[in-house]
Formats: sequence, C-alpha cells, structure tokens
Amino acid sequence: MDEEKKAQFQAELLRLRKEVTESLARKTQDVHGRAGGEALDEADMGNATLSMELELSSRRMLLETLEMIDKALRRIEAGTYDTCEICRRKIPLERLQAIPYTSYCVECQAKQEAQRKK
Repeated sequence: MDEEKKAQFQAELLRLRKEVTESLARKTQDVHGRAGGEALDEADMGNATLSMELELSSRRMLLETLEMIDKALRRIEAGTYDTCEICRRKIPLERLQAIPYTSYCVECQAKQEAQRKK
C-alpha cells in the first residue's frame, strides 16, 4: 500500500476514533445521569434495568470498536495494515474501505465468526 493510501486510512481511522470516543463519553454521561435516586415502581425498575443493560451492551460494542481502531492504527505504523492477521494475504482495498479497522480478509473473518458460533 502506498503512503498516500496509508495516510487516507489513518485519517479515516482517527476520525472514527474521535466519533466513537465522543459516543462513549455521551453514553457514560447518560448512564451516570440516570443513576439518580428517584423512587421507581416495579414496572419502572424493570424498564430502567432493561435500558441500563442495553446502554451497557452498546458501550461494550463501542469499546470493542475503539480497540479495533487502535489496533488498526498500530498496524499502519508497523506497515502491516493491509495484511490479514491469520493467513497473511493482502486484505482487499475494498474491504478496508468498507471496514477500515478490520484485521482479517473476508475468508478468515467468516472462519472466525463460524468458530464463535460453535
């Protein structure tokens, strides 16, 4: 991959990182803001619990995305950004454009997902 493409991907990853970090900050404020000491009946408590679980799940996904973005930025610095971490083949440019923080080619990603489902 040429230096110009690397710089473009790095800029996109930094933009995504900022976006995810801001979303995490908002979610953290939302969770802390809702932790107020209001008296709730059972139905409200159930709704509040479900809402909190959804927020935490969303937060967890954002944290995982942030980790993948940081890993991709490190791979750019190391010169391995467009190389699949499993098979060591080149990740197609189209895939990197679609998911700039991916570490795997399509085939290896499919294998990873199939193993997780077992």
